[in-house]
Amino acid sequence: MSYYSKSIIFILAVFALILGCRSSQPDMSAGAQAYLEEVITLLKTSSVNRNTIDWDNFTAKVTERAKNAKTVADTYDAVAFAVAELGDHHSYFAPNIAIAEDAEKKELPVYEDEAVPQDIGYIRLPFCIGNEQQTQSYIGSILKQISERDKANLKGWIVDLRGNFGGNMWPMIVAVGPILGNGTVGYFIDANGKAESWKYADGKSYANDVAMEQYKEVYHLKISHPYVAVLTDTLTASSGEAMAVAFKGRPKTKSFGFKTYGVSTANQSYTLSDGSRINLTQAIFADRDKKSYGKSVLPDVECNPSDAVNQAIVWLQSH
Repeated sequence: MSYYSKSIIFILAVFALILGCRSSQPDMSAGAQAYLEEVITLLKTSSVNRNTIDWDNFTAKVTERAKNAKTVADTYDAVAFAVAELGDHHSYFAPNIAIAEDAEKKELPVYEDEAVPQDIGYIRLPFCIGNEQQTQSYIGSILKQISERDKANLKGWIVDLRGNFGGNMWPMIVAVGPILGNGTVGYFIDANGKAESWKYADGKSYANDVAMEQYKEVYHLKISHPYVAVLTDTLTASSGEAMAVAFKGRPKTKSFGFKTYGVSTANQSYTLSDGSRINLTQAIFADRDKKSYGKSVLPDVECNPSDAVNQAIVWLQSH
């Protein structure tokens, strides 16, 4: 073989080696990699399922999906995948590009009150979203209805949670507090089993001993500690499920309808470095007896939600 041929072979071999080295190097940019590490660190430290996940395998799968990412936005698919892989069915990723769209006003469902007999009190407790002024208006509206419908001869109350897809649970507790009653009504249970209580006391809702929401006027029922029928359906979700849990274990209480949606867990919102947001599940709900949920909350009496009111009335009038 000539010197020239050997030289060509050597050059080709070196060129192939260089290409091989380049192809083995990660294609993800430093910025994209840093963003992905930010996300994974958050999930590892704060997810309710953090103690049950194989984080080495988790990280490898997420990194593989973002291996060609050059910008932060290129990692969004991998981030959404990572959040879904947590398996809590409640956490979600809101990319920066979607937050502006979420801010647009969307038409929300409106549910009508049910007609009930004169000896039955009825309150529909809907979802609660908005700023402090709006939540105060929400509380005031519910308390006004309770005071107007309260009578000395009531057999009991129906608390209608059907269609309550969630929002802010603390105004809900204050709003329905006169019926729910003072005391500890539930708990958050974190990944390590640590419990944080929910309480209602005279117009205020508390997480442990920290007041989360309050209303200027306190209403007391004409008949304290009444019988209560709670109505749920498959649209009762998140903070709506927290209200279903809050009534679990309460004396003189029975629930009717369908099981709830199945996200009886607590989320915390985290803003990432690019302005995107992860709403991350950090705890599961437990009732006043510390029975844990985390999935659907089952009614005591399963029935078609359209018949739940009638069955609740029959039960209340039997006392």
